[in-house]
Amino acid sequence: MPVIAARILRALSEARLTEPVLATVGTNALYGYERMAGVQIDASIPETADFDLLYDARASLKLVVPDAAASGIVGVLRKVDSSFEMLGRRSYRAANRDGYIVDLITPAPRDPLRSGGDLRIGRDRDDLVAVEIAGLAWLVNSPKVRVTILDLRGYPAEMTIADPRAFALHKAWLAQRPDRNVEKRRRDRAQAEVIADLVARYLPHLSFDDPALTALPAALRNQAATLLPAEPSGSGASDRLEPDW
Repeated sequence: MPVIAARILRALSEARLTEPVLATVGTNALYGYERMAGVQIDASIPETADFDLLYDARASLKLVVPDAAASGIVGVLRKVDSSFEMLGRRSYRAANRDGYIVDLITPAPRDPLRSGGDLRIGRDRDDLVAVEIAGLAWLVNSPKVRVTILDLRGYPAEMTIADPRAFALHKAWLAQRPDRNVEKRRRDRAQAEVIADLVARYLPHLSFDDPALTALPAALRNQAATLLPAEPSGSGASDRLEPDW
């Protein structure tokens, strides 16, 4: 994982925000799935210049993260890089001088007319306000996995990620949305197929018909077969459950 992303994870972990308050979603979660499977994904697939943090607003910040409740996400980010600034007032996005972006996102309510209000983690009025996005409730309510990854210098960092099956199915759903940028839809589909194939080949104990995935709609779970190759990969080293070191 890039050094800046790993440093953010370590800062969030020290602030006790990575579980159960925040999870890593989006492209950076792929590093966690690599770790789970003991493989390395093609470098072009997890390449990104932003970091998506999924905020579960159901967590009690008073009990879990008293220190972070005072400084907020921006305060944590500035411990990593003092140049982090919010991109606008009441923004869900912060960036540093190098253009590395951190987004705070949260599930949209079932009723589109009812908003959760200003969903901040910190008490500072200048902290990030989570943006509500449809479909994220599936990831919030799906099983979570906590893994240890390594950054490019070899230092460890812990991250909380959604179940890889939920990630793949959610990405497949995003890839079908007509209101989404075409290039992003292509990337979503590629990531969905890569993680679904990773699960099938290296994590066979994780079944797509597992009752643990009932947070996702049945119609979405039924699309799992469309993410996998039509024919088996064939025999040989590529089918082994351990990496070819």
